[in-house]
Amino acid sequence: MNESPLISVVIPAYNRAKTITYCLDSIVRQTYQTLEVIVVDDCSKDDTVAIVRAYPDARVRCVVLDKNSGAQAARNRGILEARGEWIAFQDSDDEWMPEKLDQQVAELRSVGFQQMTVVHTNGLIHYEDGTSKIIYSPALEPVHGKDVYGMVLTESRVLFQGLLTSKAALQNIGLLDVHVVAHQEWDTSIRLGKICTFAYLSAPYFKWHIHSGETVSRNNAKDVEGFFYIISKHWKDIEEICGQVIIRKLIYGLLRRCLDFRLWNYYDIYRKKLNPPVTIRFVLLRISRMLHINPNKLQFKKPIY
Repeated sequence: MNESPLISVVIPAYNRAKTITYCLDSIVRQTYQTLEVIVVDDCSKDDTVAIVRAYPDARVRCVVLDKNSGAQAARNRGILEARGEWIAFQDSDDEWMPEKLDQQVAELRSVGFQQMTVVHTNGLIHYEDGTSKIIYSPALEPVHGKDVYGMVLTESRVLFQGLLTSKAALQNIGLLDVHVVAHQEWDTSIRLGKICTFAYLSAPYFKWHIHSGETVSRNNAKDVEGFFYIISKHWKDIEEICGQVIIRKLIYGLLRRCLDFRLWNYYDIYRKKLNPPVTIRFVLLRISRMLHINPNKLQFKKPIY
């Protein structure tokens, strides 16, 4: 057994000339050094490719897609190009803490490098003003153990920046779903959760930068489209394993997102498709959004669903 396996770090990139250098720096400066870095450029219009190709570390290479295909397709290409048995994902505008891979490999070592294993970590949200906050509270139940499928069906608690798994596991699920336009790590963790044991490291080993510029996470229309796609795709299992309470929670979570983003057309479309019971509280919530009233002032004593 190789106690220090090669880890392939896959980074999808699009127009990241301003951020890709600090991202790469945080990877090649890991205390764990048996790695390769595959930046998959999704037809950037800036100098991203030139910067990556000039990066002064032979372990870093750049693959350029033939056409703009999205982050999931870029990740899939990186998985296929990977020489390592283990795959870690990073976003092209984020950073890792120096000991991130070392700690994850230690966890893999403790389970004998079982291929159907996912090791994921906590992280920090880092804002442009220099402040940071931890993503997952210690009070939140972690996605950890052999039977996590029901948990990952209910909500997303695994981010790509902190995820490490085997190439075999990713091939087992047929790689990543390229049709997911948002919440892509949620769909990925659901599919891996069906076949893998999860291990969670509670220390924040990555830094998720929140900055100006276009990202999927700030595209409100894609946000709700992706949320709807995932709950529709996994509806049968959510209903059978998690029950009607969770189904209703997800439906109203989607509709509330539409209201929060003031996407009235999306709200009407999804409400008709999903046909949930209409509660007085939810009607009041919609009115509050239309009138720009803070919903906290409505003082609901129970959840809107």
